[in-house]
Amino acid sequence: MINELPPAHGVFRSERKMKIFTFLVVCFASVALADDFKAIDGKEYKNVKVSRVEPDGIVLISKSGISKVYFTELPKAVQERFHYDAAQAAAYSAEQTTSQVALQTQQAELRRKLAEEKNRYWTGQEPAKNQETKVRTPAAIVAGRGQQVEVISHGAPVDITKHLALGNVTVVDFYADWCGPCRQLSPSLEQMARTDPEIALRKIDIVNWKTAVVKQYNIRSIPHVNVYNRSGRLVGTVVGPDVKEVKRHVAQAKTGG
Repeated sequence: MINELPPAHGVFRSERKMKIFTFLVVCFASVALADDFKAIDGKEYKNVKVSRVEPDGIVLISKSGISKVYFTELPKAVQERFHYDAAQAAAYSAEQTTSQVALQTQQAELRRKLAEEKNRYWTGQEPAKNQETKVRTPAAIVAGRGQQVEVISHGAPVDITKHLALGNVTVVDFYADWCGPCRQLSPSLEQMARTDPEIALRKIDIVNWKTAVVKQYNIRSIPHVNVYNRSGRLVGTVVGPDVKEVKRHVAQAKTGG
């Protein structure tokens, strides 16, 4: 009797491992395979892949780009499928908000230091050498015959109207460093601005889906590109790495939109 126990125990462990393995396979399949989702408000996400599951929502990848859909916007069945827990989601959101506040505080401090450095330079209190290495400005200028390419926000709220190149066409690109489709589109946009003096490119780094600028402009998918005509009127919006559609809106904006 005693000698028979170990084999039985071994069988039990094998069955347990098999159940765990099966569970992991099912979870992996639910994330890796293309799927369709329909939000409570009726919006549909077809043939998308779940690239990441976060406590408060799922990040979807499609041909048009990357989107985040919050569990509160999805049916209960989907919430249960991904083991949504309201308490965990609230804690995660609070953590993300705290991180964002810290980031904004850091950026404000950098801007303050930059202003002080510039003020000391122009008042003759400090030489200009090594000025750029001390405090880096968030704006990035691309040399060439085109307009300035400038990053106007890293997650913080921003008034786009104050950054429009009136008299020329302004392209505003909402992006993130971790977004593959954004990296695919970005070189084409920068090339347009670098070679065409009538195009100015303004870039907004959303950083993550919880930042203030995302909520300010209700950004749900990236890349997200707005094209403004010479008078500052929005001509069109392109969601996804569709450079041809961007060029079409730019051509329209040049002629008055």
